[in-house]
Amino acid sequence: MRLSDYEYLVLALEEADQAFIEGTYPIGAVIVDEDGDVVSKGRNRVFSECDPTAHAEVDAIRRAGKHLLDLDRKRFTKNNLTLYTTCEPCPMCSCTILMSGIKRIVWAADDKEYGGLRRFKEGPHFIHMFDTLSCVAAPYLDLENRQRAMLAKWNISRGLLNTEWETAKQ
Repeated sequence: MRLSDYEYLVLALEEADQAFIEGTYPIGAVIVDEDGDVVSKGRNRVFSECDPTAHAEVDAIRRAGKHLLDLDRKRFTKNNLTLYTTCEPCPMCSCTILMSGIKRIVWAADDKEYGGLRRFKEGPHFIHMFDTLSCVAAPYLDLENRQRAMLAKWNISRGLLNTEWETAKQ
């Protein structure tokens, strides 16, 4: 039976309650398929598992792997999944959602400080946060070429013959 967006957010809030009980950020998430079935649940586990990447959305996506990946063909599936989360996804979770192929996201509360999805969609993108980072981009041509070769080999093994990774920089 298909529930309403509200009811799925209530399920996500149950995960947030559990995260709170476990002593970490009270954020929860659920992923639902096109039939309305819950595919996975996740909750923030940053402090309960001592893992800075263990956000609720990432936890739910990790648990939904079989719905997101075609292991035989080594490809991402085209999915009609919806991710429900109690708080607007941060930049890390926003990018994880994007990379997972999930196209619909519903959240219960906006996050004006760390919320990422709206900012990514509206731009400019987190300039006030990212300008504190120092980045060194591809300083060693041999290591870059090694990485490109590995990615090209991976893509070719999956039947993708024309990829940006096939041509190493000179």
